[in-house]
Amino acid sequence: MGIMLFASCKDVFDYSTYVIDFEGENKDVNQTNMESLAKKAGHQSIRIAFTGDTHRFFDELQNFVYAVNKVNKENPFDFVIHVGDIADFGLPQQYLWGNSYLLELDCPYLVLLGNHDMVGNGGQAYSEMFGEYNFSMVYGDTKFIFLNTNSMEFNFNGQVPDTDWLDTQLQPADDFMNAVVVFHVPPGDESFDPALVTAFHNTLAKYNNVLFGVHGHTHHHEVYKPFADSITYLNVYGVEYRKFDVINITDDSFEIETYAF
Repeated sequence: MGIMLFASCKDVFDYSTYVIDFEGENKDVNQTNMESLAKKAGHQSIRIAFTGDTHRFFDELQNFVYAVNKVNKENPFDFVIHVGDIADFGLPQQYLWGNSYLLELDCPYLVLLGNHDMVGNGGQAYSEMFGEYNFSMVYGDTKFIFLNTNSMEFNFNGQVPDTDWLDTQLQPADDFMNAVVVFHVPPGDESFDPALVTAFHNTLAKYNNVLFGVHGHTHHHEVYKPFADSITYLNVYGVEYRKFDVINITDDSFEIETYAF
């Protein structure tokens, strides 16, 4: 009887929804996709599709992928950005479901950390599947900076968002002209550390090289300027709206389009 009980318990742990067992195409996804992006010469246009806040809207995510692939055939995208919350409860299985759809995209994609992705051991799941919480890449003459702004999930410890890291990333360099900052929770939201709002804004404005900021979390679409400067923020559609935003970047200007699916 003891042996049977032991075997039964072992099976429970083997198939626990909290077990992280990613491999192959479900590991180091962001780094793999960044490496797959061929070096793009500066002063050329960049075209990006955005989505986010998948939660449990997996049917809608699948339809988003279908729609992006359809548009991509006529007007190609350089890559896709998911602005966070690919999971709802941070469950590894939800990560696997979400990534299984994104893997069907006909272009590279990058996924940012969202607050729902951090539930339970979701932070570890994100690290193993996608990589660092803060990361960046230069593509063309634009630097894309992905910043963890999920302050509440870090108990408002004064280090999220990491404005020192952001400052380092934005410091002018020869390999980029402008920057795009992507984050999940926007400043002013209750989940964004209020003690860091000013530092965040001042850092974005410091070098006068941020083209725009992009975020999710609140799901609805909005183009706005939350501070008294020229930096535009795009709040992208949550996937449940069955719409997605596209940004076309050319030199130091950009245009926003919306597609329904």
